[in-house]
Amino acid sequence: MFGLRSRKLKIEVTEREAGLGQPRPISNGMNSTLKKILGIIAAVFLLSVAYYGNYLPLAKSQAYIDTLRNIGSARSVQDLEKLISVPLDMPSPIGQEELVRNTANNFMGFSQQTNDSTVISDFMDFIEGYYKPIIDRGRGMSFEQDMYVMGAMNEFAFVKTKDVKYLNAADYYYSKGLELGPKRPQFLYGMFDIYRIVGDVNNAEKIAGQILSQWPGDDKTRAAFNDFLNKVAAAAKKS
Repeated sequence: MFGLRSRKLKIEVTEREAGLGQPRPISNGMNSTLKKILGIIAAVFLLSVAYYGNYLPLAKSQAYIDTLRNIGSARSVQDLEKLISVPLDMPSPIGQEELVRNTANNFMGFSQQTNDSTVISDFMDFIEGYYKPIIDRGRGMSFEQDMYVMGAMNEFAFVKTKDVKYLNAADYYYSKGLELGPKRPQFLYGMFDIYRIVGDVNNAEKIAGQILSQWPGDDKTRAAFNDFLNKVAAAAKKS
């Protein structure tokens, strides 16, 4: 037993003498190289942050502003779409959703000036192409707002073209939005419009009741519902 202990002690002493089990100091050359590598990594990271987080969004926004300034040069729907697609197609980690939403709102402003159903349909196809990946994602801080914009855009297109596919799409976006935010006024008023358009008295009454329970002083909605009932009654007498 004593012999084993002596050998163990001797091994421990030998390891201490050899410096085993202790951290070896980094030489000045290795330390300098490591600092250079870390410095390069940090520089690349900062450049990436500046490029993706600042430069690309700024360039995209500036291109969109320039497009709006030059929008008057468009001589056709194709020219307009070509101009707007430039900033919308520019890569950027942020900003796409906001620009697409602004484009949709501008579309409704542009379309006030025409009743050409072909022009309206072309615009709708163009904007929905950019909005589709945003809606398909199904999430985001402004997702409910995007659902409303799509509903309003399709309702507007229906009013202009009388194409029922736009009415159905507006119904879909408003109803889905109402599921996400049952008390959101945008979706309540949107569905109130839809029910009056299709002549759904029961659901129009329910929505009007909810709106007036949340905003009792909304005389405009109260008058709109009464006017709707009068039209329904008048149509029933004629039939």
